[in-house]
Amino acid sequence: MREMTQPTPSLDELSALAARGDAPAREALFDQLRVRFLQIAKRRVRADDCEDVVQEALRIVHARLTDRSPERGILIWSLTVLRNVIGNYYQKKARLDRGEPFEERKHAAVATVGFPGREEVDAVVEALGRLARREPRCGALFRRILESLDEGGSPREISQRAMARFLEDEGDTSRGALYVALHRCRQRLRDILQQEER
Repeated sequence: MREMTQPTPSLDELSALAARGDAPAREALFDQLRVRFLQIAKRRVRADDCEDVVQEALRIVHARLTDRSPERGILIWSLTVLRNVIGNYYQKKARLDRGEPFEERKHAAVATVGFPGREEVDAVVEALGRLARREPRCGALFRRILESLDEGGSPREISQRAMARFLEDEGDTSRGALYVALHRCRQRLRDILQQEER
């Protein structure tokens, strides 16, 4: 006798369950949305910015999930969110390309993608310390990322190793919630760096 398998819930069913607080449904929903978002973002934005764009869109979907009108399907609604995030990405890029002073572009690049000089490294280390004191969860997340970075490997290996360890630390955190937390922590780090520049 063949075993009957449960049909896979649709995105709209997962969304309804997630809005009612079902954690496994929320994780499944965000995992599936992330796959779709990445497929689109990879065709629309620079590879270096792809993950940031996807995380921002997921953060917005997560924040507004319970407020949205259920008449509109979750996929159509969430793709609209992604489209708006991509639009904002190009507006920001256009502002930078229009000739903002070099110093402003340099600081934006440091806060977004890396630390080109000793002074910037020191500023980021100081900002990480302040962030960890204010928000220990962000401190733990960045600690895992830095530990993994120190161990080496490809960017994908570093990222996967750091995320796996942080998920172990957190216990009941879903992968979707982790990406939202990472985006928030990165934004708070940028805010601290910008405050220090003033």
